[in-house]
Amino acid sequence: MTTTVRPAAVPTGAWMRWAPTAAIAWAAAYGVVRVWFATGHAPDWELPGNDLLIPYWVSVGACVVSAALVALPVSRATIALTWAAAAGWVAVCALALLDVVGGLLPGLGIPFDPTGMLTRFAGLTGAGLLAATALARQRGLDPTCLSCSGRRRPVTSTPRWAIAGAVAAVAGCLVRLGAQAAVGLDSTPYGAGLAMILFEAGFLLTGVVLPILLVTRLGRVFPRWMLLLPGGGLGAGITAYFGVGLLQMTVSALRREPAFEGGELPEAFFWVAVPAYLVWGAGLLAATYGYHLRTRKPCRHCGR
Repeated sequence: MTTTVRPAAVPTGAWMRWAPTAAIAWAAAYGVVRVWFATGHAPDWELPGNDLLIPYWVSVGACVVSAALVALPVSRATIALTWAAAAGWVAVCALALLDVVGGLLPGLGIPFDPTGMLTRFAGLTGAGLLAATALARQRGLDPTCLSCSGRRRPVTSTPRWAIAGAVAAVAGCLVRLGAQAAVGLDSTPYGAGLAMILFEAGFLLTGVVLPILLVTRLGRVFPRWMLLLPGGGLGAGITAYFGVGLLQMTVSALRREPAFEGGELPEAFFWVAVPAYLVWGAGLLAATYGYHLRTRKPCRHCGR
C-alpha cells in the first residue's frame, strides 16, 4: 500500500512550480499528435520504421501514463515512476542521436528527416519536463533545503566510480575502433570525404579526450558547460540508442533471427561494437556526473 507524502513546503525555484503543469500540458499536446499519427496521418519517415521506437498507439498510452503520474498525489512511488517515465521517453527517442549526427555531418549519408527530428526532440522535451517534475517533488519531500534537498556533501576529489566510468568510456571507444580495424577500416556504411574526417575526429574527442578531461584537473580549465553539455548529452544519447539496439539484437537472437540483414559488415562485428558503444555511453555519463559533483558551487540557500 502506497503512503502519500505531502511536500513540506512550497519549492522556492520558479521551475519547481511550473514543471508539473508544463509536463501535463506537454503530455496532452504531444498525445494529440500521437493520436493523429496513429489514425493514419503520419508522414513518410526517412529512417526505417516510425519516428519513435514504439508503435503509435503505445506512444499515445505513454502520454496518458505520463500525465497520470504527474497528476497523482505526490509519493515516493510516484516520484520513482516519474523518473522511470522520463528515462523511457529518452529511450524511445533514441534515433535523435542520428538526427544530430546526420544534421551536423550531412556528407556521411545518414538520412536526415526534419519532421522526424522535430517529433523526437518533442519527446525528449517531455522527458526533461518529467525529470524536472520528479526532481522538484523529490526535493519537496525534504524540508531541509528545497534547492538541494539538504543532502549535499562537498566533493573535493574525483570519485573512484567516476574514474572507473572514464576508463570504461575510453575502453569502449577503443574496443569499437578495434572491431572496425578487424573488419577493415574501409568497411563502413558512411560516406567518405571531409564529413568522415570530422566524424572520426569527433569520435576520438568524445571517446578519449572528453572522458579524461572529466576526471582530471585539466577539465577545470574549461567552463563547466563545455564539458557537461557534451558529456551528458552524448552520454545519454549513446546509452539510449545502443542500449535499445542491444535489446533488439538480443530479442532477434532469441528468435534465431539475424540481428542485421544486408550490409557489408558481419554480424559478429555488431555483437562487439554495440556493447562497446553501450559501455562507452554509460561510462561517459558516470564521468560527467562525477565532474558535476566536483565542480558545482555551494547551494546559495543552505551553503552546502
